[in-house]
Amino acid sequence: MPQRKAILVVGRNLFFLPRIQNVASPSGYEVKLTATAPEFWEAYDEGDTALVFLDLEGDKDTWTAVVRGLRERVPPVSKVVAFGPHSDIESLELAREMGCDAVLTKGEFSGALKKIVETEGTELKA
Repeated sequence: MPQRKAILVVGRNLFFLPRIQNVASPSGYEVKLTATAPEFWEAYDEGDTALVFLDLEGDKDTWTAVVRGLRERVPPVSKVVAFGPHSDIESLELAREMGCDAVLTKGEFSGALKKIVETEGTELKA
């Protein structure tokens, strides 16, 4: 039986998790929350990761380590979408500088979530 594609969420805030699951699960994705870099890499190595969502309100060392590790893989195999508060300009800018495929405010992320999942991020600017 083929393994389901996964969407990995890096962070500790459970607020967006049900929204992500409500959009992703009917489309056949397994959604996994990871709070640390080792947890992320364990989940990442388990299967076919279609998308990575970074909650920028999570631990900065964790999400930067994840982005750095993903960008070192050649070719990058998963689209990375970062989201955070519109007021956290520093984290939003850092995520852009690190090469995330999309960096969105929480409101933008909520509005675009269905489209991002449906297209596996292929419509995101690299």
